[in-house]
Amino acid sequence: MAYNTTEHLLADMEALRAHLGIDRWLLYGGSWASTLILAYAQRHPDRVIGIILVGVTMTRRSEIEWLYHGLRRLLPIEWERFRAGVPAADRDGTLVEAYRRLMESPDLAIREQAAHEWCAWEDAVIAHEALGNPGQYSAKPDAAKLAFGRTCTHYFAHAAWLDDDQLLRDAHRLNGILGILIHGRLDLSARLLTAWELAQAWPDATLRIIEDSGHTGSPSMGAAIDDAIAAFQPH
Repeated sequence: MAYNTTEHLLADMEALRAHLGIDRWLLYGGSWASTLILAYAQRHPDRVIGIILVGVTMTRRSEIEWLYHGLRRLLPIEWERFRAGVPAADRDGTLVEAYRRLMESPDLAIREQAAHEWCAWEDAVIAHEALGNPGQYSAKPDAAKLAFGRTCTHYFAHAAWLDDDQLLRDAHRLNGILGILIHGRLDLSARLLTAWELAQAWPDATLRIIEDSGHTGSPSMGAAIDDAIAAFQPH
């Protein structure tokens, strides 16, 4: 995992672009991928035609705090179960870091249980998304749950190796790049505030709020994504 960081992923993206012989490309992604896309575009703005982000995140500490601690206000029962999944000595600290340590345990049974609890919490956060895909995290095969939990805790415990507010502070580097931000009004995982703040700092971006969608989408969000992609197609 020492070689799995945001910096390594940015290098991978550039290597892939060069390998494929692409001069400039349209970047599209959702959830945490929006963090990676913003970091890439701010470093290589001359390589980017446009950007489509869905369920916008910037992996700021406030966003991580909201998802794994703040949502206790709305999901107290489910959050207490999530908290009970770490050793008692770690329950008053940062749960992401506590789960990261569990995911790195040499004991497979400990890693599997931690991944199970992590995915159960993620599913609790999207349980209300009837038009999307509730239950999608726990439905993963065991190996996929392990990989998902380990990767999430690894990146979130390190705040994606980004300075806090870095992507918002450096949004001016996106000037001249057209962006379409698509975000569900019902998204508890990624707060609408994040997408709105980015749109305020990036004049060339437009924010489209999907009223009936959460983090996992809806037919209306799907249509908005199709429209966004079409907007970048040559006529």
